[in-house]
Amino acid sequence: MKKTIMTLAVLTFMSPAMAAETSAELDMSDPTDVYTTLGLAYGTAGLDFKGMLMLSSTETQKTGVIFEAKNMLNEDADAINPLTRDEVSARSYRLRWGTINTENGLGWSIDAVNAEHPFFGNMTVVQTGPNMTIPVGDSFYIWPIVYVGGVLVENNSEHFPMDNSMSSEGIDIASAVITGMVYARYTITDQLWALGSYSYTTDIQGKSWSDNIADGGLQMANAKYDLTLGYQFTDRQNVTLIYRGDDGDSSDDSFAVGYNYAF
Repeated sequence: MKKTIMTLAVLTFMSPAMAAETSAELDMSDPTDVYTTLGLAYGTAGLDFKGMLMLSSTETQKTGVIFEAKNMLNEDADAINPLTRDEVSARSYRLRWGTINTENGLGWSIDAVNAEHPFFGNMTVVQTGPNMTIPVGDSFYIWPIVYVGGVLVENNSEHFPMDNSMSSEGIDIASAVITGMVYARYTITDQLWALGSYSYTTDIQGKSWSDNIADGGLQMANAKYDLTLGYQFTDRQNVTLIYRGDDGDSSDDSFAVGYNYAF
């Protein structure tokens, strides 16, 4: 099961007034563009859903939320929790709020991801931080992001003696974490584009983000990366080829095909 619990910062925000947007041509390669959209993707890691909604918009500021559900059909959920002997769900959910200044490209977002950890049970990662837009040329843009937040896990102390490093007894926030991330987009033509991202997460206090569970850590992947090749075949529709990976030992790289429709 993918442990990509982290990182993905809000660079895509939604659009509030569908009717107002219908006459405008959208650049769906821009991860900071603002529009309402629904999308589905299916691949080796299951069926994913994404929906975006704008909350407010002015001449210089746009604010919105995005909801994502990954592996909705719970495919390949073959991991077993060693404590409860229950099947570990392969689903994960993300809710993001973000705001961005459309004049200078500066923004701020809050990102919350919930999934089932194969050892600690229900696990939620909440982070917040700024992002900025850096144009390198007419066709190449990058967006650096820094996130700081915390990791919340279930209390599993009933399965361990006191003071065991593998226990989450008394831990509402298991760890404080920091994530550095960068998006990079290259537009090949007006309709064809490539968008890549790389993020690195580590702990700054509490349980180690990447150490083995037996050593008292969360055993999560530090690095996560993905590459999307997109083709916008109408003003409102695109198809994507998506590759995702991380440096974790317990997960495989994945591939997916996606479709997105903007209203």
